Amino acid sequence: MKKAILLLCLILQTIMVSAQYNNENSFMRRVIIGYELRSDGYYHKVTDVLVDNIDHVESAYAYDKKSQDLYVKTATSNCVVTLNKEYANIVKSNKRIPQLKDGEIDFRVMSINSELEEKFNLYNARRKAHLEDSIAKVRADSIEQVRLDSLRKAKEAEEIAEYGATHEWNWMPLDYDYEMPCHFCDHPIAIKDSMLCMSVNADTLCYGEVVKGNLGLSFVKLHRCDITPEMNEDKRFKYHFRAFNDSLSQAEMLDTEMIDMLNSLAYNDYLDAINAAAPNGFIDTWEWLIEDSLVTFKCQYMNLNEKTIKHMDIHFNLIDSESNVMQKGILKSDCDIAYMTSGELNWPKTTYKVEEEGLNMSIVKLVITYSDGTKKTLTGDMIKCN
Repeated sequence: MKKAILLLCLILQTIMVSAQYNNENSFMRRVIIGYELRSDGYYHKVTDVLVDNIDHVESAYAYDKKSQDLYVKTATSNCVVTLNKEYANIVKSNKRIPQLKDGEIDFRVMSINSELEEKFNLYNARRKAHLEDSIAKVRADSIEQVRLDSLRKAKEAEEIAEYGATHEWNWMPLDYDYEMPCHFCDHPIAIKDSMLCMSVNADTLCYGEVVKGNLGLSFVKLHRCDITPEMNEDKRFKYHFRAFNDSLSQAEMLDTEMIDMLNSLAYNDYLDAINAAAPNGFIDTWEWLIEDSLVTFKCQYMNLNEKTIKHMDIHFNLIDSESNVMQKGILKSDCDIAYMTSGELNWPKTTYKVEEEGLNMSIVKLVITYSDGTKKTLTGDMIKCN
């Protein structure tokens, strides 16, 4: 089970935040061959460079289990990462990453190097051809106009490169709010300002909704939907897609079974976190007021104990603005709150009479009686409120 959870963490990291290697998960990160976009508009080759971080990994194409070296490819580089023991164990058990021998690895490295060299030679050739065309165009147009046009294009390329360096590829900003119909949900999903976009494929995208849960916890729920005409005209959406077209287009579009599995695992992790934070349950909502000088109180209690709650005593203090205790009381009630359900406890007009004004209520102790007769007393930080 622990191994499965670690594997899930790796999958989620790859999908949701772009694969990233740094001192936390590796001992060494080296660029075997890479290409840098410089101010002249051309990509220049760099080789054998040690780096602090490797971001936006597109694929992990080989693993050497003897040296714990993971070979990865980004849009602009071919790299090798020497993993620490924990991540090496995770990668070693991932059947999607080929575990190759020395000769096979050398062949794959050379193949990736050739792909990158061909890609950027083609880019630079097109760049050169574009400049040569621009120079030829000055015969018909003004030299100044060509210069300004070249500067504009260089500035746009520089801005795109800067945008890509300062933004996460999968966090998509939006000009407007949208209601996106999900392929799997029976209601549209509201998206405001931005969204966690996992992949874009033709007219479909996969995104993650951050769902707020109880006790300040949250979890990510994956959705898949059609890109609406309105979103296609969204300027921020289009600009971001232009900057990260390679990453968004090449990310795998998850199928229904994989989305269901990841959503189920994420929700179960959230439930585990809730149970760890409040193993005996928590007060979901509560309110009190004074009617005809008598205290009225009601609350919703969520039971996270496998035993049914049959009775509850709520000990409270009424305090003034300086936290002086003006009155103490106990509210007792029979109930029937099963595991993972919420039940209401209500005391309309108790016998506690209050004459003072400006008081606040503080819950100081809960005594819970379960169906088997056992009791649990909660005080201080053990009392959890949503």
